[in-house]
Amino acid sequence: MKRLTCFLAAAFALGLVMEAVSDDARPTHAVAKGPLAVTVELDGSFECTTAFEAKYKPDAYQGELAILQIAEHGKAVKKGDVLVKFDPTPWQKAVAAAENDLRGAAAGLKAAEESLAWGDKQDGLTLQGSRDGLMEAEKRLEYWNEMDGPAMLKYNELGLKSFEDNVKDQEQELDQLEKMYKSEELTTDTADIVRDRARRSLANSKIYLEMRRKSAKKTPEWEHPRAKAEIERGVEQAKVSLSQTQSNIENGKVQRETQKVRAKMEYDRQSEMVEKLKRDGEKLTITAPKDGWVFYGQLTGGNWTFNEDMVKNLRAGEKAGANQVLLTLIPDGDKVTVRVAIPEDKVLLAAGAETVSVTPVAMSSVKIPGSIGKPSPIPVGGVYPAWVELGKHDMALVPGMKCKVSALVADLKEAVLVPMAAVGTEGGKSVVWVQEGGKTEAREVKLGVTNGTVWSIESGLKGGETILQTALKK
Repeated sequence: MKRLTCFLAAAFALGLVMEAVSDDARPTHAVAKGPLAVTVELDGSFECTTAFEAKYKPDAYQGELAILQIAEHGKAVKKGDVLVKFDPTPWQKAVAAAENDLRGAAAGLKAAEESLAWGDKQDGLTLQGSRDGLMEAEKRLEYWNEMDGPAMLKYNELGLKSFEDNVKDQEQELDQLEKMYKSEELTTDTADIVRDRARRSLANSKIYLEMRRKSAKKTPEWEHPRAKAEIERGVEQAKVSLSQTQSNIENGKVQRETQKVRAKMEYDRQSEMVEKLKRDGEKLTITAPKDGWVFYGQLTGGNWTFNEDMVKNLRAGEKAGANQVLLTLIPDGDKVTVRVAIPEDKVLLAAGAETVSVTPVAMSSVKIPGSIGKPSPIPVGGVYPAWVELGKHDMALVPGMKCKVSALVADLKEAVLVPMAAVGTEGGKSVVWVQEGGKTEAREVKLGVTNGTVWSIESGLKGGETILQTALKK
């Protein structure tokens, strides 16, 4: 066990010696001061911010666009010259159709307005009719309760009594006949005829009386209540009819008002359509806003969309599309700027550039002074679009030409410099390893700028120190 402990201690000591020897044996660098120029190299293209794009931008017209006239590619034009002119015939047909639709919408609006006015009058008449119907039903019930109902019962009572009185009268008459024929000397045949007739009449009257008595019960028990119930139902039906009429009137008025609103909206839409189409007709001829040069296609992202097929397709008789850029006018003498795309890792450096020079690819010996504007706040595809304003120059620059942009972001005359490889991290801080008094120690430094080979040190080193040329890896 003692032998194992002694072996481990010896090995540990040997490791320390080897590490010390290793650090001493590492390549070192003597920190010194010197000049440092840091530049950002960018590719750019010339653009004209005042370029005019000739395209037909309709507000409403969606019909055919046939070219009647178009300026030649690469030719100079004067202000007011025709750049593009389209055939107005399809547009004229569209206007005629829209005006016809407008007349129909106007008729629909008038009909809706008249329907609203006449509907209100008709509603008044219908409502009054329903109210009158209810009043008549209520009066019928009132008359029934006061007159017709009691009269029905009374008529039934009087009718029965009339039958009863008739029987009594016939009985009395028959009785008088019997007495009369006994006292008078009349022939037997005559007496028999008169008495038999009276007896038969009396018998029939009794039968009718019995029938009348039975039927008389039906009136108070059935006919009278049924007639009253029918009149009462008439009152309820009249009330329901009045409620339905009022509801129908309200709904009908809302529907007529809604129809009027829809008709007015349609009329306004068609009116606007006609106005827009007429304005679109004024756009069928596009003229040059300034003197300049005509180039077919569009300048996008510093590149022209032009190709040889465009020359064939952009001529009289060919069709074009709405909002299609047919050609671009580059005004004479207008300012030209440079479009650049700054990588994300260089955007902060480039934004603070002190000096900017622009060299056209076609003229490598020319350097035009400039300044980088504020980059776009949103990156596109890993780069930030930015624009370089050019200083005074007399170069004939054409938009679409390529160039090289050199941005001097730092020009230090006397800076403390260290190799990039000498800088490492420890505890999340930038450090270099300084050799002093036979020891190697990590020292925190504040980094300045770099040109990709050396760093400038703002604090932590003064110059004259010896550091490891390559940072230690912990």
